[in-house]
Amino acid sequence: MPVDAGPTTRFNPQQMLQRLLYSPFLAQLVVTRRCNLSCGYCNEFDETSPPVPTEVLKRRIEQLEALGTFSLELTGGEPMLHPDIYGLIRHARSRRFHKVMMISNAYLLNEEKVRKLNDAGLDELQISVDGVKPNEVTIKVLDTLRPKLRWVAESARFAVVLSVVLGAAPPQEALEVVEYAKKSGFRPRVLVIHDGDGQMTL
Repeated sequence: MPVDAGPTTRFNPQQMLQRLLYSPFLAQLVVTRRCNLSCGYCNEFDETSPPVPTEVLKRRIEQLEALGTFSLELTGGEPMLHPDIYGLIRHARSRRFHKVMMISNAYLLNEEKVRKLNDAGLDELQISVDGVKPNEVTIKVLDTLRPKLRWVAESARFAVVLSVVLGAAPPQEALEVVEYAKKSGFRPRVLVIHDGDGQMTL
């Protein structure tokens, strides 16, 4: 189970109403543009950028808190490449967010890292799994990720969303990922490939 958020209880009912009416519901914070993979459909990464400095990210987290943001999602690139990712999650959990989440391709996860994410207080992890078998577009598939997903299923105290991207693999493989997610206790989610302008590219 996710760790109790604690600081979120500092809002009185009037403050909570104002927050519901006027504050951002979700903010995504890029902690690094660098990724360990280079999926053919992805335009949200590079192979050279250094991670955003921790102190800069902490200030951004605090500014998002000041705006009353409900949920914060750390993303990239691959956020597990940030050298202080656990500290950033812990810092975010000490602020007044309803939920602290992260998006990852799961390639860098192992049992120890899953436990560290638990200890840092992560509420939810979204893992992108594009299909079942590697192809010319993606290697983020069940055939290569099953051992890591098993560690997550067995050790994670946070919620897990398994996202499949339509267009990265044959449609029947997407259905298999959805079924795998349900059997593993993950929440399935279906996404659609898009270009840099947010347009579908099926």
